[in-house]
Amino acid sequence: MLSWLKGSAATGPTVQQLWVFPIKSCRGTRVEESAYTAEGLEYDRQWMIVDAQTHKFLTARTIPKMVLIHPSINRETGKLDVSVPSANDKDERQVFSVPLAHPTTYLDDPESDPSLDHDFQVWGDTQDGFAVGSSELHTALSDFMGRQVLLIRKGTTKRSVADVPGVVHSADLDPVVGFADFYALLIASATSLKELNRRVPDVVEQSPPDLAINRFRANIVVEGLKEPWAEDGWKAVRIGEEPIEIGFRCARCMLPSVDPDTAIRHKQLPDAVMKDRVVQPLSAPKVCFGMLASPVKKEGGVLRVGDPVAVLDTYPRPADGPYLRDEDRTN
Repeated sequence: MLSWLKGSAATGPTVQQLWVFPIKSCRGTRVEESAYTAEGLEYDRQWMIVDAQTHKFLTARTIPKMVLIHPSINRETGKLDVSVPSANDKDERQVFSVPLAHPTTYLDDPESDPSLDHDFQVWGDTQDGFAVGSSELHTALSDFMGRQVLLIRKGTTKRSVADVPGVVHSADLDPVVGFADFYALLIASATSLKELNRRVPDVVEQSPPDLAINRFRANIVVEGLKEPWAEDGWKAVRIGEEPIEIGFRCARCMLPSVDPDTAIRHKQLPDAVMKDRVVQPLSAPKVCFGMLASPVKKEGGVLRVGDPVAVLDTYPRPADGPYLRDEDRTN
């Protein structure tokens, strides 16, 4: 029997924000509700920009200005509108559209279509995918990024979550992911973010007004937690009526140092205000913020802003120091 039910619609934690990032490493879109599948929120990281020659994925870790590419979901037209800055003036933009529908639903013979390839590379995984969009879109992206690139839509082959020593999933979970790095969902705490922003003026010179949550590219932002880092101890939660299983803490790469509005990288942020967040042996010396998670229901469901968040199962709270999770004991 899962333990103590901590949330309620009236007084407990709730969903403050939902974010969808349709194209990997590009700007996100805030939504009020979203369907989800086993791979995450609908349309989240289902597209990716790759090198046209090598078919390797490209990210804002090494090309920070990718965050200025703005995809937006247009349900009225059934299109993903992609706003691409000019190579010479980021305030000058061109907008292109690609179908929200998967290519397998509109191509006459998807398996033999020339847009399909089976050698796209993301973190060592080989993935099938379809090149989508007009040649004009690919030219605009290539000009902006300074290399020849393609925009691709994920194919139908499942991409399994990588095994991590010490992380044990429920027997029937079999977690999968789209083009996100590790897991289908990233859950963050508004309370923890507030604590980071409290520290910024004391640590960082010429700091921004605050660290916005979209720096951390969380899908689900939870408000109403009494203490920062309470999410570190989660094993299982229920959001609205939807069960979610927690994998492990999210170790942060360089991407949160990039301002999503300007693409300028700050050398101190966020690590300088998170020195006490090197709390996960398997990813040390990286700092951690947010929890990687997977939906339990294979058939999916719907998540909404305002949904109550019930914490169903946790690790024991330590007397001092960070939570000690199963994966921490084996790394």
